[in-house]
This record gives sequence, C-alpha cells and structure tokens, in this order.
Amino acid sequence: MENYLTLRPDKEREPYLTLFMKLIPLLEILLAGFGLYFLGFAEGGILGWAKLIVLLAAAYAVAYAILRMAIERGVPLVAAKSRIAGPMSGLSIAFVGACFFLVTAPGLTIFQVEESRLTAHLEQIGNYADVRVSIADQAVELVPIMQAVAEDLAARTEQESETGVGPIALAWDSLTSRAEGLSSQMTVSLGVRGDLLDRIHAQRMAMETTLADESVSIWDRRAVLRMQQARLMSLLAELDQAVPVSVVRSYASELEGGVLVPDREDANARINRTLAGYADTLMSALVEQRSLSATPPAFPSRTGALDTFAYAGKFAPVFLFAFLVDMVFPLALWAYVLMTMIAHSPQVWAKPRTLTDLDRLTGMRPMSARQMRELTDDDDDLTESTPVRDVAPPRAPMRPNGKARN
Repeated sequence: MENYLTLRPDKEREPYLTLFMKLIPLLEILLAGFGLYFLGFAEGGILGWAKLIVLLAAAYAVAYAILRMAIERGVPLVAAKSRIAGPMSGLSIAFVGACFFLVTAPGLTIFQVEESRLTAHLEQIGNYADVRVSIADQAVELVPIMQAVAEDLAARTEQESETGVGPIALAWDSLTSRAEGLSSQMTVSLGVRGDLLDRIHAQRMAMETTLADESVSIWDRRAVLRMQQARLMSLLAELDQAVPVSVVRSYASELEGGVLVPDREDANARINRTLAGYADTLMSALVEQRSLSATPPAFPSRTGALDTFAYAGKFAPVFLFAFLVDMVFPLALWAYVLMTMIAHSPQVWAKPRTLTDLDRLTGMRPMSARQMRELTDDDDDLTESTPVRDVAPPRAPMRPNGKARN
C-alpha cells in the first residue's frame, strides 16, 4: 500500500507535517522548561541549570521520536488494518503530552497557588486570633467583680474596727488585704492587656503587608510569614496570662474554705456565710469562661506540583492553554493525518465466499402452491418460445479409403 506521505510534494508536506513534528515538541519543552524552572529544578547554580538543560534535551528527543513514529509508522499501519497500531500510536502521544502537562500547568501557576494558600491560611489565623481575644475578653469581666469584693471587705473591716481591734477585726483585715492585692493585680493587668491587643493587631497587619508585597519572592514572603506567625502565637499566649484567671480561681477556693476565729463560733459562721457568697459569685463568673478547644492552624507546607490541581478551577485558562499545547495539538495532528490516510487508501473489497452444499441446503425456503404454479407457467412459456432446430442424423463412420461403412 502506498504511503499517503508520499502522495504530496515535499515542499507541500513541509508546513503541515515535518514542520509541525518539529514545532510541537519544541513548544512542549519550552513550556515545560518554564514549569521546571518555577518548580525549582534550576536551583543550585551551574549544576542546577545543567540538570535542567539535560532534562529538556532528553524530553525533546523522546517527544519528537514518538510523534514522528506515530505519524510516519503508526498511521500507515492503522490504514493497513493493524489492530494494535492505532491504540499504540494514540496512547503514546497522549502519554507524552500528559507528562508535559503535569509539568507545565503546575509550573506556570505554582506562585499564584502558593499565594492563594497563604492567603487562606492568614484568614484562618485571623479567625483563630479573634477567638483567642474573645476568650481573653471574658476574663476582663472578673476585674469589676474582684474590685467589688475588695470594696465590700474593706467596708466590713472598717465597720468591725469601730468597735475595737479584736480577733474578728483582724480576720476581716486579713481578708481585705488579700482581696485588695488581687484586685490591684487585675487592674494592672488591664493595662497590660490593652498593650498586648495593640501589638497583636499590629502583628496581624504586618503579616497582611508581608503577603501583599509582590516585589518580594513568594518563597521569601513565606519564610517571613512563618516567623511572624510564631510571634503572633507568643503574643496570644501572653494575652491569656494577662488577666490572672487561675489566681482568681484559687482565691475563690480559699473563700469557700472560710476562716476560723478561736472561741468565736458565731463570728465564724457570720464571716464564712459572707465569704461563701463571694466565692459563689466568683465561681459563677469563672464557669462562664469559655475554654479554647481548637488548636492553632498549622503553617501550610510548601506547594507541590500536584497541589496546584486543587486550584485548577481558579486558574482554568492557564490549565486549558497547557492542555491545548501539550495534548490537543499533537493528538489532533495525528488524528487528521490518520483520517486523511484512510480517505486516500484504495478500497479493498472482500472476495465473495463460495457457497457450500450446507449453505445451499440451509438457504432453501418452502414454496407455496401459487409460487409453484407461477414457476411452472414460466417454464412452459420458455419452452414454447424457444425454436426447435432440426437435428441431422448421425453420419456413418468412414473407412480409411474415404468410403462410408455399411
């Protein structure tokens, strides 16, 4: 069978086949080169660039050889009714295109995908910080309660001291001193808390600014953001300790234990009832304090090639362009050459099969009486219309001397 590639002049085939068989692998390795570079394969100085160049040269040789063999060898074999040539040629081109696509598409979008992942992470960190701040805000509610307890104890101490300084007055004075010290500590903690909130807000703004600075490489921004997140977590931990909630809980337990004034059972009962009321108030406020069950979001790992496909919808134009160049273009060229080859191939008609006696027997069909009469009439008409020629009597055999024998 004559090859379709020889049916056209060379100068007419050049733009459509030979040129494209060289151009397609060239476009594929150019895009793959950008992809590998952005994926970090050129890192390491001269050795990294040498590795990249050798890899691209090998990729071009493989892509060109497979595309050329699929078109110049696979297409004629398919036209010659080879069953394995079609799937083998098409799958080999598709596999090479898929390999290039898995390098090109991630490489062209990895910076944008990394930035998107870091942006989503900053949103998670912001939500986590808001929850931590809201929990710390609840601790502030203990400050006015503690101040009220201290003031009430001071008033009771003053009232008891008017009758003289005795064991009961000394007990009230001890309780007042403990409450006022804790109240002063919590009042000071409000100023520390305000300063921490300002620093937390500034740290979050610094993280947003770092991510938005496109003049810096995304990988450098990533390293800075990791350090800034560590500082933010440290500030949040300080905020949790700004208001001494654990000290207040310990103080409420002390109040529940009460005091003991020697030889004054009535005074002990009266003082302990008052202290139990303070303890109940503080414990009720402490019960309302929410605890943080969620762990802080882990800093995302560096974006890999396959991670970019999770964002294929967001960067669909880039993925579709890479798919067009790496897979659609070579497969379309191979398919159109194959269809043209089949269209120009001579039709080979199959030799009719010789009927056997079994075929004739099984091919018989019963005939009705009307069909038999029609067939008989046709035979009679044929006999009448055929002229009968006179047949000469047979001649007698001749003797060797030319005379007839008797």
